Amino acid sequence: MTRRSYQQGYISEPVRTRQGIAYRIRYRLRDAQGKWTHKSETLHGLAGKKAARAVLDQRIRESENKTIEIRDLTVLDFVQAYWRPYLERKQVKPSTKRSYESALKLHIAPMFGNIRVSVVSPLHMEGFLKMKLESGASPKTVRNLLGLLQGIFSLAVDNDLISRSPIRDRHKPQVTREEKPTWSPSQLKSIVEGAPEQFRSLFQCAMLTGARLGELLGLQWKHVDFFDRKLEIKFGPGLLLALNIQKQNSQHTASEHFVFCKQNGDPLNPDVLRRDVLYPVLDRLSIPRASRAAGFHTFRHSAATIVNQQTGNLKLAQKLLGHSNLSTTADVYTHTSPEAERSAAHAIEQAIYGNLFQTVPQIGNRNSSEALN
Repeated sequence: MTRRSYQQGYISEPVRTRQGIAYRIRYRLRDAQGKWTHKSETLHGLAGKKAARAVLDQRIRESENKTIEIRDLTVLDFVQAYWRPYLERKQVKPSTKRSYESALKLHIAPMFGNIRVSVVSPLHMEGFLKMKLESGASPKTVRNLLGLLQGIFSLAVDNDLISRSPIRDRHKPQVTREEKPTWSPSQLKSIVEGAPEQFRSLFQCAMLTGARLGELLGLQWKHVDFFDRKLEIKFGPGLLLALNIQKQNSQHTASEHFVFCKQNGDPLNPDVLRRDVLYPVLDRLSIPRASRAAGFHTFRHSAATIVNQQTGNLKLAQKLLGHSNLSTTADVYTHTSPEAERSAAHAIEQAIYGNLFQTVPQIGNRNSSEALN
């Protein structure tokens, strides 16, 4: 049921103007975002204050009708009109938006799409939970779906469309956290050495940076600063050498070309890389791999583990992984400097290669100049 404001508005005493006697009225309106704004008008040509009251009452009724229209938005209407623009304002990554759209289409729209935002209740959430868990969805999947719904309804609360989100903490199922698989330094070295030659530099970059595979496959040569040894993160001489080798062996070295690509310059397919390149290497080396748990992301987990083990500084692991919150990495708060961030890259190389690259920087810089000329 729509809650009405029962506003009375304001009417001034008669005011003399050049156009004759007038009355000033004030009342509230909902704007396009559902926020209250104050409106004032000067009314001319009225018989008296009673007539001004009739006009004010009409304005208030129009305001209430507009409020009702906004509050009658369905969940999908609200997503289209407000949630998607909100994601654009927040500059949410395209990959995150794609995952949201998939969840909306497959899970949320069938259950909530045609229900008005203002009538979705905690009991609706109980029914949603029951249906999803009974259909075989994992507690983690359900928890993620509730997180998306909570973001949508929180935006509705912020815009005064509802007074409280229908999602409660008790709705969220408990998730047993499984330890992320990692590879030891010796395993990482063997995996890189066992990779097909055309993919070896890619494997080495995944191992030494902890970057996501999508980030590496989107990397262009213009993003690589050989002189200062920077991508978006600092890197050490071992990665410098790998990138130099990759550029020397590539037929696509213009600034707009992908660093790692097919022979014709097209981007590589991450699923094909995992299935046809990484998995065969792991199988040849007899390195265990659980289903959907030993992909390129394991390079990322391994890099963070090595940084923590070598430096004892989880803040460095956070910087390496690009987590916005340290609690995502661990409930520890420390401080880093630019020099310390570079030590994260060296910590990984030291654990895997020992002292092999201690004298490489000068050689690497020379190779870098040759590759860029």
